Amino acid sequence: GEALAAGIKVMCWDDPMENTTANWVLDNTALGAEIGKTAAAFINEHYTADAPAKVVTIGYPSTKVLLERENGIKAGLEEACNEGVYEIVASVEGIETNDALTNCETALSANPDATVFVGVGAGAMLGANQALLQTFGGAGNIPENVGVITTDVTMQQLESLQKGDEAVRAIVGFEGSNYDTAAACFEMFERIIGGEEFTADTKNVYRPTQPITMDNIEEIMAGM
Repeated sequence: GEALAAGIKVMCWDDPMENTTANWVLDNTALGAEIGKTAAAFINEHYTADAPAKVVTIGYPSTKVLLERENGIKAGLEEACNEGVYEIVASVEGIETNDALTNCETALSANPDATVFVGVGAGAMLGANQALLQTFGGAGNIPENVGVITTDVTMQQLESLQKGDEAVRAIVGFEGSNYDTAAACFEMFERIIGGEEFTADTKNVYRPTQPITMDNIEEIMAGM
């Protein structure tokens, strides 16, 4: 508030604050829905109502934004999956890789036919991927209908996707590569410094999302 009163422009990243000129934020429900829809494309390709996918969701419901994201995942699956092609057989916690690995191993023990894992972040992806690699005997042995789809864009996730022989199938990213994010952030700075008027309705500028798959992984890696 004092900064604004002094004529200093303030941008907040990822938190819709009140005392700012503008906020550059994620809509976590929409992000989750994009994860769900990306997973649905994979499920629709590999499964039918006669042989539906057994899905495990990996969330962290004690954190509000991650609960919104997980609920968005479920809504995206429901909206975009063909009729009867999936069933959620377990929902586990996992924000850190080790916790996700342990909980996915438990889910696989109880549901050995679970093949599609969707989650709220990098830890969920890396833990689920490791659990599936252990289950199927390592890279190169993952069936084509087995996959992990989450968000966040870490180099470890991107490298696992790029290898093409692990369980990572898609990562829902934000603007794209690190370069793309920096360029989008710079554009926001230009808008704010340039004097654009942000009203109560336009103050929260939502970041775009996009799936990163084998189709665009090389382009993304070039900008990291």
